[in-house]
Amino acid sequence: MVRAMANVWIEKALAEINHCNKCGFCLPACPTYRLTGNEVDSPRGRIALVEGVLKDEISADDGLVASLSYCLGCRACETACPSGVQYHRVLEAGKKVLDQTKPGHRQLTWVPRTLLRLTHQPRRLRRVARWGKRATRWPLPSHLKMLAPMLDYRAEPVAAPPPALTSPSEPVLFFHGCVQEALFHDANQAAKALLTAAGYRVQQRPEETCCGALAWHAGREEEARTLARRNIEAFERDEGPIVNTAGGCGAMLKSYPELFEEDPAWRERAERFSERVSDWLSLMENSPRPLAFQGAGERVVLQNSCHLVNVEGGGQRPAEMLSRVVGDTFLPLEGQDRCCGSAGIYNIQHPDWALKLLDRKMEEVKGARPVRVLVVNPGCQLQMTLGVRRHQVDAEVEHLARYLYRAFLRAQRQPESGHEAG
Repeated sequence: MVRAMANVWIEKALAEINHCNKCGFCLPACPTYRLTGNEVDSPRGRIALVEGVLKDEISADDGLVASLSYCLGCRACETACPSGVQYHRVLEAGKKVLDQTKPGHRQLTWVPRTLLRLTHQPRRLRRVARWGKRATRWPLPSHLKMLAPMLDYRAEPVAAPPPALTSPSEPVLFFHGCVQEALFHDANQAAKALLTAAGYRVQQRPEETCCGALAWHAGREEEARTLARRNIEAFERDEGPIVNTAGGCGAMLKSYPELFEEDPAWRERAERFSERVSDWLSLMENSPRPLAFQGAGERVVLQNSCHLVNVEGGGQRPAEMLSRVVGDTFLPLEGQDRCCGSAGIYNIQHPDWALKLLDRKMEEVKGARPVRVLVVNPGCQLQMTLGVRRHQVDAEVEHLARYLYRAFLRAQRQPESGHEAG
C-alpha cells in the first residue's frame, strides 16, 4: 500500500530513518516524552511507528494518528541527534500516509479553520482578535474560553527613533507576518525602528502574505505553496536580507525549498529566497551603528522560540542581546529554549497537553520572580500571557523588540530624565 504511493517525501523519510541509530539522545530533548515518559510520545517511538508503516509492517491506525498529532513539531530532537536525522521529514511522511489512509486525521475544528482563513487578511484578523477579548462573557467551551487571556494585549504605538548617526547604507527587507502584524504590530514597529537607528535602510513589500506555516502543517500543501510563491515573487526583485520578528515565520521562510521538492524551477527560486532569510537580531549583532541599551533595574526572563533555536540556528541571539542591556538582570532559565506548548495551533487542538507543558514552564518562571517575560514569537507571547494569568505571576509578557526599543530610548535620554517613552 505505502510503497505504491512512494514520492519524494516518502523516499527522503526512509533515508532519514536509515540514519537513526535508536540511541535515545532525542528523548530528554522532547517535551512530550518528558511530559508522559511514554516511548510512543518520543521522536524515537514515532520514527519506529512511521518506519513500520512505510515498510508495510504495521497498519496506519488510530495509534499512529494520536502519536503524530501530539507531536509539537518543535524539532528539538533534530538539534539533539548525533546522527543529524531530520525528524520533521519522517513526521511529515507519516502524516502523508495518513492523508491517504485516514483522510480526516488532520481535520481542524472551527477555530483553527477560521484562523487559517484570516491569516491572509491581517486587518480582519486584528478585528477578530478584539472580539475575542470579550470571549470571557460568552458561553464557550473551556478550551476556547481560555484563549481570551491570550488576546488581552494592547499594542502601543512606537515613536520614531532619533536619526541614525550614519547614513543608512545597507538595505533590509522586512517581513511582517500575519499573526505577528495583526496582534503584535508594535513589535514589528519597534524592530524596524531599531534597525533604522542602527544604520539600515528598512524596506517592506505590500504584496507579502502569510508565510504559509499554518497551512503547511495542516496538510494544505497547495495553499502553502501559493503563499510561498507570492512571497518569493514579492521579495526576489530586490537584494538584501529578509528579516522578521517571529521565529515560526522565519523557520517557514527558511523551509520554502522543501515545499517545491518536485518543482525544480520554483525550488531554485525558493533556495535563493531562503538563503536571504534571517532573524532581525542577526543584523543587530553587527550593525553599522552599534546601539546602547539602558535597563530600568528589572528582572527579566526569556521564553525563546523553538524554531529560532532548532531550525534557524539563532537561539543564542536573544540572550546575547539581553546581555547588552545595562542595569537589568537577565535570568536564564534551564528550559528557556524548550517549547511552551503553543506550537502553532497545538494549544487549540490539544489544550490538555498544552496546558500541562505550560504549567511546567510557569513553575520555572515563578521561581525566577521576573518583572518581565520576554518572547520572540507571537504564539509564545499568547501562550505565556495565558501562563502568567493562570499562575497569577506579577509579570508582563512582551516581545523582545519592544523591550529593547524602550531600553534604547532610555539610553538616548539625559540621565536626569525620569520619563520613559513608548
